[in-house]
Amino acid sequence: MGYGHLRAAWALADTLGVTVERADRGPLASSFDRCLWRASREAYEHLSRLSQHPVLGRAFHGPLERLTAIRPEAAGGPAADRAARTLARLVARGFGARLCERLTASGRPLLTTFYAPAIAADLRTAAPISCVVTDSDAHRVWAPLDGGRSRIRYLAPTAAVAERLVSYGVRRDRLTLTGFPLPPSLETGAEAALARRQRRLAGAGDPVRLCFAVGGAGAQAARARELIVALAAPLRSGELRLALVAGLRTRLARRFQAWADEVLGDRRDAVEVVAAADFATLYRRFNALLADSDALWTKPSELCFYAALGLPLVLDDPVGDHERANARWALAAGAALPRPQPAEAAVALRRWLAEGRLADCARAGFERLPRGGARAIAELVFSGT
Repeated sequence: MGYGHLRAAWALADTLGVTVERADRGPLASSFDRCLWRASREAYEHLSRLSQHPVLGRAFHGPLERLTAIRPEAAGGPAADRAARTLARLVARGFGARLCERLTASGRPLLTTFYAPAIAADLRTAAPISCVVTDSDAHRVWAPLDGGRSRIRYLAPTAAVAERLVSYGVRRDRLTLTGFPLPPSLETGAEAALARRQRRLAGAGDPVRLCFAVGGAGAQAARARELIVALAAPLRSGELRLALVAGLRTRLARRFQAWADEVLGDRRDAVEVVAAADFATLYRRFNALLADSDALWTKPSELCFYAALGLPLVLDDPVGDHERANARWALAAGAALPRPQPAEAAVALRRWLAEGRLADCARAGFERLPRGGARAIAELVFSGT
């Protein structure tokens, strides 16, 4: 599971006061399951990285687009999508069996932020199932082959997700519009963080802090070096601070630090590198970083929902159709700006600051985008409805 699914799960665990159990690891995953999870994750990450290669990217862009395509004409019906059919066959061959055995033995409900455990439990158990969708639109694989007979309760972050799932055959009475589950610590402090952010974006107080985050696949990691080079002057002068989030990729963190040393020399402290050995630690560190950041440069992953916290976004190139949908959603709300050419980043940032465009994005995201998703989901889980 990628960072987007895990961030949502950890936010819900914080709200509900429970721990996250990973469906892709033991004891819930058998050796068969772990092999499938690892193979699918590595294949997707490899394809994502290759699609961003400056020379080879074009050859891999098409396969990635076909894999992630959200097609209205693929609606409802057993033959709608190869990925959905493949998942159903894998469940029939035993995928998710240990998770289903645990659910049956415990009598507990399932709350998941990924489609595969939900569909496995729907086919093999009688347990109550709630599935949180983690993008602003949904691929066909999120719904079972026969959506009309499914018991899964879908918790949708946007109205577009709800309508898309209906087009895949899911009944409307199995859909609830909740919003995306944001970290409760960031939601609680969002208004105060926005006030601090607006002061810095207006030129008062500490230097502006730009956060650059790569996804779990590591796609666009080379953008970090381009940004260090392009922003070297404001970083050296103390006008800007830069945080580079390497996630769980410790080798990538060392590369980030080496690039900062190479470009900035004795001013390397203007660049902070954030990484961790496990996701729980990364989740806490990343949240603390965002609370003190003034803008987030990221590909349009589920982090688009974080614009609701009053955090302006600079959106890099989307990796897949779901990210293209996320970008449209954030841009339409006025909460994001498309990235400039990396070499022009310093000029663009200075212009956006002078014109107040980042401050406007921060305010638009805070005022127009929904918060409270984690609380809404927790209330549904506690109520049993």
